[in-house]
Amino acid sequence: MRGNAWVFRGVLDVDWEICSYRTYQGLQERGMYTAEEIGKYCMVKLDPDFPKKVRKGDFIVGEFMGFGHDHDHACLSILGAGVAAVLCDTAAPYFFRNSIERGLPILELPGILDAVKQGDELELDLETGRLTNISSGVELGFEPMPPFILRKLAAGGMLPLLKAEVEAGIIPKRIK
Repeated sequence: MRGNAWVFRGVLDVDWEICSYRTYQGLQERGMYTAEEIGKYCMVKLDPDFPKKVRKGDFIVGEFMGFGHDHDHACLSILGAGVAAVLCDTAAPYFFRNSIERGLPILELPGILDAVKQGDELELDLETGRLTNISSGVELGFEPMPPFILRKLAAGGMLPLLKAEVEAGIIPKRIK
């Protein structure tokens, strides 16, 4: 994966900074609850133009990501905005899990904000465990993601993976 860094400092709450829960509820009530639609509201509390400026494949680099409730609309808004992965010092456990389940790569990389600045070009390899800041030449290593997580991410999340595995006969179909 290759894209530019969007750096956000501080505690980023799923229902406030990442994407307003009220916005999510309103979209859901109108039947407009898709990643693409909710992505139009990603990070607007911190940067009102973020959804218009972010490019497909860019990265969110944060300090304390996904704190607050365990709602998954924040992960969907990030995916819908076109973000390739979240790189952070620390992630709330529910946000981390929801991100992986929805197909959004997320990594906890302590010290990431010392290695990455706003707009830096980054290259991320989840299989080898390497993050390269192309702009500065800094390289960070991390524990590569396990194969079962990589399969889940490649499929687009847990539900698409399960559907594919049922269709391939890996998981038996249940008949009611």
